[in-house]
Amino acid sequence: MPAYWDLALVALASFALTFALVPASIAVAKRVGAIDEPGGRRVHEVATPRMGGVALFGGMTGSLALAWLLHEAGAAPGLGFPDGVDAGLVALSVAVVFLVGAVDDVMQIRARTKLLGQVVAACVAVLGGVLLTGVHSGYAGFSLELGAWAYPVTALYLVAFANIVNLIDGLDGLAAGVAAISGTALLVLSCRLGIWAAAAMAAALVASCLAFLRFNFHPARLFMGDSGSLTLGFVLGLVSLMGAAEVSSVTSLVAPVVIAAVPVLDTFAAIVRRRRRGVSVGAPDKEHIHHRLLRLGYGQRRVVLTIYAVCVVFAASGVAIAEAPLAARAAVLAFDLAIAVALAWGLRLFGGAAGREGDDGPRGSAGAAAEEGAPGRGPGPLGDGAALEGKESPREA
Repeated sequence: MPAYWDLALVALASFALTFALVPASIAVAKRVGAIDEPGGRRVHEVATPRMGGVALFGGMTGSLALAWLLHEAGAAPGLGFPDGVDAGLVALSVAVVFLVGAVDDVMQIRARTKLLGQVVAACVAVLGGVLLTGVHSGYAGFSLELGAWAYPVTALYLVAFANIVNLIDGLDGLAAGVAAISGTALLVLSCRLGIWAAAAMAAALVASCLAFLRFNFHPARLFMGDSGSLTLGFVLGLVSLMGAAEVSSVTSLVAPVVIAAVPVLDTFAAIVRRRRRGVSVGAPDKEHIHHRLLRLGYGQRRVVLTIYAVCVVFAASGVAIAEAPLAARAAVLAFDLAIAVALAWGLRLFGGAAGREGDDGPRGSAGAAAEEGAPGRGPGPLGDGAALEGKESPREA
C-alpha cells in the first residue's frame, strides 16, 4: 500500500533530521547555559547539555512538514488529517509545549507557569479539532456523549500524557526508549484503524527517538530536558487521542493507557505516595521505578533495559486489546493488572516515607547506600523530571 511507503519516508526523514540536529542542540544548550553540572544529586561526571528536545522537535516537525507538503502536492494522499482536524493548529500546539519545556531548560520556571503553558498547548490542539466527544461500547450497549465536558477532558488527557513521560525521564535513554516502544504500538494501531496522520506522527516520533538514543543511551552525551520529554509525551497523547476520537470506543481509550502503563503507573504511584506523606504532589522524591531498581543494585543500563522489557509486554498487550475478542481482552487486562500490582507491591511504589523502617530500611541500609552511589550498588538515584516539581530537575536524561 502506498501509505506504508509514505510512512517509511516520514520515519527516514525524522531519523536523519534528528541525528543531524544533535550538534545544533548541544551548541544551543551551551550558548544559553542549559547545562547539567555534576555534583549534588547528579551522578554524571562531566557537564552535559540538556536541550536534546531541539533535535527531537526539529526531527519530528521537519519530517511531518515534509509529509504535509507531499500530501498537498498529491504525492502522499493517504497522509491527510481526519476531517475537522486543522494540521496547522496541531503543529502549533506541539510548538507551544516544546517552547514551554525549552524555557524551563534554560530558566527553571515555576511549576504553575509550566503547567499553564501545557494547558495552553492542549487548548490549541482542542481548537484544532483533536477532541474526544464521547465513548461507546458495543458489547455493553451504552453510549456516553461528553458534551461541553469534552473540552476539559481532552485538555487534561493531553497534559497528563506530557507529564507521564517527563516524570519517568530519570536515566540515560529511559524516556526516549519508553516513548519509542509506546509510539511503535500506537503506530501499529493507527495503521490498523487507517488514521494515517496519526500513524505519520507516531512514525516520526519513533524514528526521532531511535536517532536520539545514539547520543542519549548511557553514558549520555546529551540529555533531552523538558523540551524533549514534554514534547514526546504530548505527541504520544495526540496520536492516541486522534485514534480514540475517530473510533470513540472504550477499547480505543483503554489501549493507549495500557501501552503507556509503565509511566502511567509510575506517575499514579508518585501522586498517591506524596499525598500519603502529606506533601505537595509536585514535591520531588527518589521513589520512582528506576530509583527502586537502582537500590536493588542494578546498574543504569540494566535498569533501563529491564524497564524496556516491561514496556514491550504492555505495548504488545495494548495492541492485543484493540484486536482481540471480548474474552481475550478481559484475560489480557487481567494479566496486565497482575503485572502492575506485582511491580507496585514488589518495588513498594506506594510505600511510606523514604528512610523509614519497612519502606527501604533505615538510613545506612542498602537503600541509603544506593542513594549515595555506594560502590557495587550501581549509581545513585537520579531524581524526577521537573514538569510538576517546579524546581531544578536533579537529573534529566
